[in-house]
Amino acid sequence: ESRGFVENSYLRGLTPQEFFFHAMGGREGLIDTAVKTSSTGYIQRRLIKAMEDINLRYDGTIRNSMGDVIQFLYGEDGMDGTSIEGQKLKHLKFTEKQFNKWFKIDIERSHKSLKFVHPGIVKDMLTPENRLDVQRVLDEEYEQLQKDVKTARSEIIPNGDENIYLPVHFGRLIENAIKKFKINRSDPTDLNPAYVVEKTRELEQKIVVVPGSDFLSKEAQENATLLFKMHLRCTLASKQVCEKYRLSRVAFDWLMGEVDQKFHKAIAHPGENIGCIAAQSIGEPATQMTLNTFHYAGVSAKNVTLGVPRLTEIINIAKNIKTPSLAIYLVGDAANDREKAKKVQSSLEYTTLNHVTKATEIIYDPEVFSTNVEEDLYFVQAYYEMPDEEI
Repeated sequence: ESRGFVENSYLRGLTPQEFFFHAMGGREGLIDTAVKTSSTGYIQRRLIKAMEDINLRYDGTIRNSMGDVIQFLYGEDGMDGTSIEGQKLKHLKFTEKQFNKWFKIDIERSHKSLKFVHPGIVKDMLTPENRLDVQRVLDEEYEQLQKDVKTARSEIIPNGDENIYLPVHFGRLIENAIKKFKINRSDPTDLNPAYVVEKTRELEQKIVVVPGSDFLSKEAQENATLLFKMHLRCTLASKQVCEKYRLSRVAFDWLMGEVDQKFHKAIAHPGENIGCIAAQSIGEPATQMTLNTFHYAGVSAKNVTLGVPRLTEIINIAKNIKTPSLAIYLVGDAANDREKAKKVQSSLEYTTLNHVTKATEIIYDPEVFSTNVEEDLYFVQAYYEMPDEEI
């Protein structure tokens, strides 16, 4: 009751304490609104002034007016933020059985598994000269998908979150193709699964953000398009296109063209004022931040600087932070036992560098190819004996 919680509504009537706390909270809110607009406005202005000359150049780099490189590729993927949409990497959490059901086509084992393909196409696939080639292509696709999942789980999305943000919304494009070409999902498709794989591979080759054949360009290109290509291979896998969507050959070709066009449209345009956009993207949520995030009327226990004051500290790179805090993660038994955690807390000692250093000295060492420090002599000599090419 004395801690500021207002239990009653206006209809039931507030108690005197509640009335006071309610007025107190309301007053604080009004003052906040009046004070914060000027401070956030000033923060935003400073951000704009600091970054207004940063833009995207024709070579794909982000530079300021002096020509200093700030980033080699905008956002590490070269995409325009306005064309990026939330999508799902559905196969990340699949069991092996689900994975096989979605992606594996085995024409050797059973022809029944191809009932979603037009009989004429199946007949063509199963001729002695085509049979092995088709199965090889399908197996390669399946192995690549397995590799993708492994990479995604271990390196890109280790927490297993299937929500990703990429250009080109595949789901919507597929729905558009189904409507545009009046696809009936109960009819068999006239698409050869091997054709789907080949076309998808061709499209992958066209998806270029960083042109160039040198090592660094190749690496940047790989990093920029890796997740997009994974999503492309998963969504437009041969079994998905033929069995789930039942796209016709015409519809599939149209879809591939759309994906290609939409992807290249999503690449950020040279001349874009990246700096201003970045500054505004920080300034806009800052104006909506309430000055003090904690509204504990009557309780002053939570003493952490948050909201606009904290943002001001970060931007000003304040030497003395108002409320310095540090999160310490406990290991072993103390991590789960409250008493032991308290014990660890009480045994923390104030320690400075002075307590842990045995001796300090400043050595004047002007020699470049040698050193006065005996311990380092061998290391320095060995370094300079080696010719530069080998390093």
